[in-house]
Amino acid sequence: MTNERPDEPDSAEPEASEPSRTSFRSALRGLRRAASEVADAASVAADAGAEEARKLAEAARPEIERRAQQAKAAAEAARPRIGEKAREATNYVREHQDEIVNASKRGAEVAASGAARAVTPGPLRPALDAMERELRDPPAAEGDTADDANLEDDVMPESGDDAPTPSESDRS
Repeated sequence: MTNERPDEPDSAEPEASEPSRTSFRSALRGLRRAASEVADAASVAADAGAEEARKLAEAARPEIERRAQQAKAAAEAARPRIGEKAREATNYVREHQDEIVNASKRGAEVAASGAARAVTPGPLRPALDAMERELRDPPAAEGDTADDANLEDDVMPESGDDAPTPSESDRS
């Protein structure tokens, strides 16, 4: 018994390489042909898809145009009513302008007061409230009340004979 197989040729290298090259080349050519056929089929399918999409778009065009005309007619029909409502809103704002401004001011005051109270420590809140009252209700004009006159006397001494004079001990 020999180790040789009956179907193998004696010189294995030269003859074995030829059939494998031939089969590899033929397989490569076959793959190229298949790839080309797939590319051609994809191109045909893309063309068919594009054609189908064009046909669908053409078929939908009348419906789209009809809907656009309906929207345009509805807008034209609503235009006078929209203009009328805009004029009514403008007139309402003009008639109630003072109320709207006062409500806006009051809302701003409430928001500012709430924010100020939120950030002010508890012991300082009475002072904050007093300042808010002072800003909201300013004091009367000078000379309107006796309290204002007395306050000025305490702060500013009068000039003249009744004004206190510095003593000799204060001068040195």
